[in-house]
Amino acid sequence: MKKLKKNYLIFSLVIMTGFVHADVPLKEVSSTLLVGGDALTRVIWAACIVVGIMLIAAAFTQFQIHRRNPKLVPLTTPVMYLILGVAAIAIPFTNRIIDVIEGNPVGKGTTPQLRSAPGAKRTQPQQYNPNDIDAPLN
Repeated sequence: MKKLKKNYLIFSLVIMTGFVHADVPLKEVSSTLLVGGDALTRVIWAACIVVGIMLIAAAFTQFQIHRRNPKLVPLTTPVMYLILGVAAIAIPFTNRIIDVIEGNPVGKGTTPQLRSAPGAKRTQPQQYNPNDIDAPLN
């Protein structure tokens, strides 16, 4: 285990030194990370849908077994599978569900907006010096 940790540490240090000497602007790095995040989001979305469909199918199968022999499979098993399946399918759509509950319009032309915390004060956009290290990437 110690050898694995040592190899991981050496590998990460070698990779980091390559990033330090690269002539890549920070804006390009951040946009590359966003593209990877979008792909990961789509994979997780698809996985939730597939898992949800499988859980619902398992719920119906377990219910058929319960109807034949109630002592073999208790009724709580297919009910729980059904609840978990519906929840897994609902996970990707939670943003839209919240918008409908709050009364916000949902359509093809709308883009998701970041919401501030309840009670948070709205601030005016600030002007940043482009040479400032804390300036946001545009």
